[in-house]
Amino acid sequence: MSSFKVFGVIFLMSYQVFFTKVDSNESLVPAMYVFGDSSVDCGNNNNRNTMAKANKYPYGIDFNNKSTGRFTNGKTFADIIAVNLGLPLSPPYLGVSESERYKVITGINYASAACGILNDTRDGDCLSLDVQVKYFTSTVTNDLPKHFQSKDEVQNHLSKSLYLLSIGSNDYALNYFSRTTYQNKTPIEFADFLLEKLGSKLKELYDLGARKYVVAVAGQLGCGPSNFCDEVKNEKIKPLSDKLPKKLQELQTQLSGSSFISANPFNFFNEIKNAPEKYGFKNISKSCYVDGEPVCDNREEYYYFDFAHGTEANYRIYANECFSGSKLCSPKNIEQLVHAP
Repeated sequence: MSSFKVFGVIFLMSYQVFFTKVDSNESLVPAMYVFGDSSVDCGNNNNRNTMAKANKYPYGIDFNNKSTGRFTNGKTFADIIAVNLGLPLSPPYLGVSESERYKVITGINYASAACGILNDTRDGDCLSLDVQVKYFTSTVTNDLPKHFQSKDEVQNHLSKSLYLLSIGSNDYALNYFSRTTYQNKTPIEFADFLLEKLGSKLKELYDLGARKYVVAVAGQLGCGPSNFCDEVKNEKIKPLSDKLPKKLQELQTQLSGSSFISANPFNFFNEIKNAPEKYGFKNISKSCYVDGEPVCDNREEYYYFDFAHGTEANYRIYANECFSGSKLCSPKNIEQLVHAP
């Protein structure tokens, strides 16, 4: 499931392009590191023992007709942010061989579909946020030092890079709503529990060198092609996005030199839901692709690509709004964040 569920660059045929150094005068940040779920997964699940994979047709039909593991027809939210930053698309951590990882200095994607903030949120053998941060730790301690000349250079690289997290949907869809483990918690208590766990991971990233963060959590999961819209379910999810800005502000106060952006796809979806034509959508209640049926031709007019994930047209709106707009991300947008000292 996708955190941006309610939600350039030449398409690449290999990861060799990521080994090329990007001119710092051309990119706004030296790198972007991505964590999360299927909203930003670009292939980490391809060889995992899980049903949550997107390495088959028609996924990637508009990504040079190449099914890379992205849960959409083209680029993801993270991909479009990378393009806007002037960076190559971050390759999946598990898609780059161990011997080659040190060459990737413009960012890596650790995101994994069907996992979440909590370790017991999962469908099969996916990468929990714990594991994703563990892999990033390896990048910092084992890979980047092979490229840079000193620890100071590594830390300078990390402090200027962007850290994008899009996560939390599966903690509801595959856990809170489908298991009894956390049924004793009210929606507010569960949101607080998730934010406490998420906060500890953000602190771990900070200790490793991260300073500039963009954090997105679950959107309106009650809405989708099959049930447009279950507002009772949405109300149970809403506390997470409502409480996120305060949590990030607390972290920013505690962690010297850090800067956090909160993305709120939950509220922004109301803008699209109330005026889909304004955003170029003619269909926001049906999916472009249903298993066993032909994929739609007019993908730019569809909000959903499959049963839960957005089209590239969907992700483009969210990414561009967060990058340079004011309705999705606060207290500043990404463009303002990366230009800040």
